[in-house]
Amino acid sequence: MHIPYFMRRVNRVFTNPLLGTVAWLVPPMAIVHHVGRKSGHAYRTPVVAFRSRDGFVIPMTYGRDVDWARNIVSAKRCEVTQLGRRVPLRNPRVVGFKAAAPFLPAIVRPTLRLADFPGYVLLDLDTHKSDDGGKARPRRKAPSRES
Repeated sequence: MHIPYFMRRVNRVFTNPLLGTVAWLVPPMAIVHHVGRKSGHAYRTPVVAFRSRDGFVIPMTYGRDVDWARNIVSAKRCEVTQLGRRVPLRNPRVVGFKAAAPFLPAIVRPTLRLADFPGYVLLDLDTHKSDDGGKARPRRKAPSRES
């Protein structure tokens, strides 16, 4: 079961702008930062996201054809802000509950199984980018060679 289609418009216009102001601070809410695959515009979409050891799992509450998911799959990357930390992610893939379950917290698995969402987005941590709010980590200076 997923949230009815007409609610997409209601949430896009009304709920998402409101949630966007606090979602990044209130887990399991988070903000997905992505770029439009057609427009090239930067977007911020509030979602429910669960941190796993290897990345994040995001239930697709509106179906598998939502714009934010299509954008990140097309770009092969995105960033998620949760608890004030912006985390770069890569390798987004849409999977069913069975594939997502091992990455979900045990306490929410029964509820999500009953909700029967049409899919989940699995994302891997991008270890090539920083995990400190988008700021680059200072690199060590190479030892100078004096001639």
